[in-house]
Amino acid sequence: MLRVLCYLSVCALLFVSCNRQTSLFQDAVAAWPFSDVNDHAGFNSQLLQQGTVKFLNLTDDEKRSSIESGSDGKAVYLNGSSWLDAGQGINDELNITGKGITLFVRMKPDSIKEYNPLLTKSGNDQTIAYSVALHKRGQDVYIETMLGSDDIGGAHLLQYKVPQDELIKWHNILFRFNGKISELYVDGILRDNEVTVGDARDWNNHPVLIGAQYKDPYVHGDSAKNTIEAAFKGWIDNVAIWNRCLEDDRVASLSGVAALKKDGLPEYYNEKYRPQFHFTAKKNWLNDPNGLVYYDGTYHLFFQYMPPHRHGAYKDWGHATSKDLVHWTQNEKHITPHKVWGGCWSGSAVVDVNNVSGFQSGKEKPVIAFITNGGSPNDGFGPKCTQCIAYSTDGGNTFTYYDQNPVIKNINGANRDPKVVWDEDSKKWIMSLYMDRGYEFGLFSSSNLRDWEQLSTVSLDRIAECPGFEPFPLDGNKNNKKWVFSGANGNYVIGTFNGKEFKPETGTIVGDYGNNLYAPQIWNNTPDDRKIQIAWLSTNRYPDMPFEQQMNFPTELELRTTHEGIRLLRMPVREIKKLYDSGIKWQRSVTPQGDNPLRELKDDLYDIDMEIDLKKSTSFDFSIRGATIQYDAAKKILRCGGAAEQSGFPPDNWKAYIRKKPNQLNNMGEAPLVPVNGKIKLRVLVDRTTLEIYANDGLVVMTSCFMPDETKFYALTADGEIDVNATIHSLKSAWTVNQE
Repeated sequence: MLRVLCYLSVCALLFVSCNRQTSLFQDAVAAWPFSDVNDHAGFNSQLLQQGTVKFLNLTDDEKRSSIESGSDGKAVYLNGSSWLDAGQGINDELNITGKGITLFVRMKPDSIKEYNPLLTKSGNDQTIAYSVALHKRGQDVYIETMLGSDDIGGAHLLQYKVPQDELIKWHNILFRFNGKISELYVDGILRDNEVTVGDARDWNNHPVLIGAQYKDPYVHGDSAKNTIEAAFKGWIDNVAIWNRCLEDDRVASLSGVAALKKDGLPEYYNEKYRPQFHFTAKKNWLNDPNGLVYYDGTYHLFFQYMPPHRHGAYKDWGHATSKDLVHWTQNEKHITPHKVWGGCWSGSAVVDVNNVSGFQSGKEKPVIAFITNGGSPNDGFGPKCTQCIAYSTDGGNTFTYYDQNPVIKNINGANRDPKVVWDEDSKKWIMSLYMDRGYEFGLFSSSNLRDWEQLSTVSLDRIAECPGFEPFPLDGNKNNKKWVFSGANGNYVIGTFNGKEFKPETGTIVGDYGNNLYAPQIWNNTPDDRKIQIAWLSTNRYPDMPFEQQMNFPTELELRTTHEGIRLLRMPVREIKKLYDSGIKWQRSVTPQGDNPLRELKDDLYDIDMEIDLKKSTSFDFSIRGATIQYDAAKKILRCGGAAEQSGFPPDNWKAYIRKKPNQLNNMGEAPLVPVNGKIKLRVLVDRTTLEIYANDGLVVMTSCFMPDETKFYALTADGEIDVNATIHSLKSAWTVNQE
């Protein structure tokens, strides 16, 4: 009797499984449960066996789990050198294109090599249509999915690091794309997502492979077999492909769960090396700030953003917003590459208050972004480096490309980085553009932000790329205006502008003496007419982080007359006070034999403000978590570096200095600094991986990233007696609010 009951139970499970499997896969373009080589959905795209392929009956708990997940208790075993070939599908139905796709793979690895393809269509990341794989990097193993798009170079990558105790287990992997966002679910839990551009790549050259991939993307016919790399060793229970994005309930059923869990994404913003009050993207690479504009109570920060497996020429403009310049929220909507014009390189944005462009369609004023679309004619991605515009009619939330792009055709080489400002005197919009000829820039004007006329060119010594061309009131006097022309390295020249030509009145002045600041840009349209700037801090130093690169903390710029002449003074924006936690003030003398006045500081986030009287001393050292700010009064030099044996300032051999990779040695710059009445003022912002030094009220600024020494804290020492007046605030993390 017991045997009969068991038999009936198994039959019932199989009956339920068959019916459930039919309902789960009936609208797929292909579904292989691996009871045999047949496709059980849509057209019968039978599989071709390559090498030793075994169709096996699962047993015990594995069989029950398979049946309960909607499969049939059977699986295929691939031995690491065998695979299955699905061809293009009977009617080429596996060549999926458009803005919808779903991939499903249920698998269990036996062992894991470096790269283990599970389901692939075409070759490397430049020609991939879609893929699911296991990827071993060092000791870590990732489930990875890629989707190729003809609108960009490279592919969209999603990944999930599998816990070590779950490596050799069954997993339900589901990838879906709805035309805007791609998502990776593992066992019904959302593990990664990403803004995804364009239609799925229609790639007809190669068949769909299960358990293998093509090493060479451009091989035809029988010779293609010689370029196939099979690596997956283990069981595959189900593979299915849809030409649409499946609904949540279907995804849950396929994943074997009652409901999807959307909270399985990594916990971003508190990683070991994540800056806590400097902006970083949630994940992936960022660089130049772009399109800085203030509109209706919100600061918009666009930035060069590159998901993995995307060529640098095909970056997005990532997008973040803030009400206070301190707390930022990264938005899902990006300005993405346009197939006609190529990738989104750097540029700027303005608010068209008077609708001179004619783009306004409702109550919101147009926000217009000026973008260098990089292009790549040889690859079929638009002309090289044209200036294009995209406009927003919903307050900077979404953008539409202008249908008459480009507004400025290519003039020379990789001319790029348009920065647009309003000139009150000429009543014109003025664009500065790097011309890609040495240190040459072009100036253009427009009345409607669509039609542009070249005015002149100017060459500025040691200034190139990412121009900033802005009018500044001198000493706060709006009737006494100067124009400041700056470049990507922060260097600047002060002069006048007559509506056509810029005439320099100074030589090139160093704007930042640190080793990392690049591509600074000023916000347009600020409510209080402040000149607020932010820049990219370039560094590749922080291991095992989901993000790469960061921005400096926003600063206020003022043009002032100083003892050195007219200079831009730069200090942190006053909104930093929103992060103040505990604060201390003290005034005391520091002697070589005395106590360390900073011995109580143990945190990694500070705003430190000190005035140091050097009348009885020739130098002091201010140590910060393994880095040291040093001042030499005899040479009037301010330096910031690591341990003394590593610093080596100034470099005697520049090429050798570069080979040493100065960032890895915590060399963070040096600058001339003259005391005022025998005193030095220092304002130092300390973040987990960032030091920003503002000396003498922002006359000298040194901005750098560093690698902290976790065994060291803070100290202030001098070779003689110094009198110090200090105000120190510990800071709260800016990521504790306004984040997903």
